[in-house]
Formats: sequence, structure tokens, C-alpha cells
Amino acid sequence: MSVDWQAEVDRAVDARFDQMVELRRHLHAHPELSGQERESSFLLYQKLSDERLDVRLGPEGRGVIADLRHPPNGDSAPLLALRADIDALHLHDAKSVAYRSQCEGVTHACGHDAHTALVFGALLALTDAARAGAAPMPLAVRGIFQPAEEICTGAREMIDVGALDGVSAILATHMDPSRAVGRIGLRDGVLTANCDEMTITLRGRGGHAARPHEASDPIVAAAQLINALYLFIARRTDSQDAVVVTIGQIRGGDTANVIPEEVVLRGTVRTLDRVIR
Repeated sequence: MSVDWQAEVDRAVDARFDQMVELRRHLHAHPELSGQERESSFLLYQKLSDERLDVRLGPEGRGVIADLRHPPNGDSAPLLALRADIDALHLHDAKSVAYRSQCEGVTHACGHDAHTALVFGALLALTDAARAGAAPMPLAVRGIFQPAEEICTGAREMIDVGALDGVSAILATHMDPSRAVGRIGLRDGVLTANCDEMTITLRGRGGHAARPHEASDPIVAAAQLINALYLFIARRTDSQDAVVVTIGQIRGGDTANVIPEEVVLRGTVRTLDRVIR
């Protein structure tokens, strides 16, 4: 008797839904910054090991690689990887909910807790459906739970320990609040942007606010530079090429009546095309 594969996967997802919610809320309440994701990683390692998947920790106990193969000894299926990031951000969690961050100044503000729960749930649902005999073909799926995504080092760390060895294709999950619940976006090639961070330091000559003519004010220069950057990108790139430059941090000065000697700008450059990048 044939089994409806899609219906079986749907049933498995429904059956695992509460576990996905529990995991996501636990991670949200216990966030870890980039490079510090050992507790999150060990929790995932334990949970996936309990499901009898082939699981290993990443470098220094950060990150997890979990393999599902059905049948267990089969090697004929192309290996598909599902990737989630697991690190949190330096931000205050302002919500008033039971699973609010318990780590002051650290929170999952970019959805990495949800990404992790999604890949975790996908692995379990596919495992359940396969073990129920519903798989229409051999399955080979790898879950990659990547640390240090926010500081751009975790991907290389995981690749160096073999996360992509044997992988034929990979899907990197990311939340998109503009999409309706239950809908996903998928395409061949680039879907999200490259993101490069930049730091610009402007050094001038400090002085008293009452005598700006005796100083070289880096705050004025910073303001002009920000405007120039935004205008420059718009006039130097094709309007059909996606480029977004954003200054997200300005740091300079300590008091209201003193012109500082230095201003530091930090921002990002996001592009879809490698040549434009």
C-alpha cells in the first residue's frame, strides 16, 4: 500500500510542533553571543542524539552537524543540507513574555532562535516520516547549526570541520516577516544579500565648543561624510542593482561643550551581485 509522503510529513510536523516551540522559547530565554554558543550547541547535540541521528559538535563545542540517512546505511541519495544560525545579538529584550531573555543586554533579535527551531523540526519530521515508511526515495539530509554568523566567522569554522563535505545542495533558512504565515520563499541562486561591515575613523583636532574655529571638528566631517556616502551610492550604481549602504553607529565625544578629536562610524554595505560588491 502506498503512503502519502507529503501528508505523513505534515502529520510529523504537527506532532513535533510543541517541541519546536519549546526549543525556540528556551533559546530565546537563554541567548548566547557569537563565539559563546556552547550551551545552545550542547542542548541541540543532546536533543538530536536522543532522536538517534548522527550528531557531532563543531569546533570548541560551538555549532552542531546532524545527519539523517534513510535507509541508515544508504549512500545513494544526494546530500541536502539545511542551515540555521544560532548566535544572538547585543540588544535589550524589551518584551514582557515568559520566555523573555534572561541575559541582560543579549537577545535573539534576528530570528536565529526560530531558524534553529525550524531546522531542528525539519530534521525530526523527516526522520519520523522516513521511519514510518513514507519516504518515496532514499533520504540524506544534514542539519548545520552554525555559530558566529553575526561576526562572519562561523561559516568558515564549520566548513573547516567538514560541514559541507559531500553536500550537493544547501538551503540557508531566514525569517521574513513580510511573508504570510505558512508561505516560504525559495529560488535558485542569490536570494539574500552579501553583507560587509565597515568602520570609518575620522580624526580632527579637539577644542572648546565656544571656539570651533580653533578646532577641526570631526563631528561636522562625519555628518557630511554620511550624506556624501548615501548620495554617492545612488549616483554611482545602476538603479537596477541592489546596493544598500547604512551607517548604524556613530561614536564620538563625551560632553556637550567639547569638540572631540575623533569620531568613529560603523555600518554595512549590502549587495546581491559579486561584481557590484
